[in-house]
Amino acid sequence: MTPTAMLLVALVAGLCGMGLVMVLSASAVKSLDIGGSPYRFFTRQAMFVGLGAVAMWVMSRFDHRRLRDLATPLLATSFGLLFLVAIPGNPLAVTVNGSRRWLGIGFLQFQPSELAKIALIVFAADLLAGRRDQMGDPVRTVRPVMVVLAGFAAFVMLQPDLGTTVLLAVLAFAILGVAGATPISLATYALPATAVGAAASMWGYRRARMLAFLDPWEHPTTSGYQTLQAQVSLASGGWFGSGIGTSRAKYGFLPEAHTDFLLAVIAEELGFVGVVTVVVLFGILIQRAFAIGKQAVTLSRLYRRHLLADRMKRLRAIRNKAREALEERGITICYLAVGMATWRNAQGAAIPAAPPAISRWLR
Repeated sequence: MTPTAMLLVALVAGLCGMGLVMVLSASAVKSLDIGGSPYRFFTRQAMFVGLGAVAMWVMSRFDHRRLRDLATPLLATSFGLLFLVAIPGNPLAVTVNGSRRWLGIGFLQFQPSELAKIALIVFAADLLAGRRDQMGDPVRTVRPVMVVLAGFAAFVMLQPDLGTTVLLAVLAFAILGVAGATPISLATYALPATAVGAAASMWGYRRARMLAFLDPWEHPTTSGYQTLQAQVSLASGGWFGSGIGTSRAKYGFLPEAHTDFLLAVIAEELGFVGVVTVVVLFGILIQRAFAIGKQAVTLSRLYRRHLLADRMKRLRAIRNKAREALEERGITICYLAVGMATWRNAQGAAIPAAPPAISRWLR
């Protein structure tokens, strides 16, 4: 194993280990309340980390060129699963907090939109790598990717999930930019998409979230409650935190402390130093993966850089949560927080393992 590969594996292992510790700390009270055992969420997360480790090992030995053969099956499977979620009354569809985004039985649940991200990446990379000499023709290159993006976005918005829709759009435009699409062709689709997204954010519950973000104190017990409690946790940690297991926010003050707001618990228990450590670890992970991605060629480069765009989006989410610069969108921190989608945990551990394999195949 090369030094870079060892560093990447160590970073992922460190983040996953830190995540397990913090998930146990943040979820113990809620686990006792609903299940009688403080290890309910911790056990499930540990299982997902194990699944991710297996996926990491498999992907490190998988020839990425074979992914081209999976582009169409992945698209068909993703659309099929998203359609199942959208069927009213489907007993396999799981609704949580008013959003129907999952399929599964019991604690074995899967979020089809996570597979849609991978399907979009593989499809776009395959298409654009095969048409790299036609990047000046948006009808042959940009439009097919936008059609697939629009299909995924329509299904995801029905759930509803604006955060994942935005993430899918970021991924699509990122790979088009890496592939060499002209700025004019990108702007032709980006401007209307931005307008639609802005309009969607000011409708229904999203409007309430936006207003709560602008002035959480105007709605301290309703839509602004989570933001205010997260700020309390962030402010309570100081430089070095109150110590692991000592957070007060997890005692019912901060909803979803072990998922979307885990970073607030980290800030309270490990302080500013702990939050900076998390950001630095992600920064090193992304920097090293980009360095490897620059050594890849054609299809490898498209796959690698686009997958890393997903990681960059997650890092921005960490920054936004840390300083409450954006409203809460329900995007969890990969490697750390508990998520309802098993694939997200497996994906998070598997992606950083691929660059060493790519560099090995290119030698």
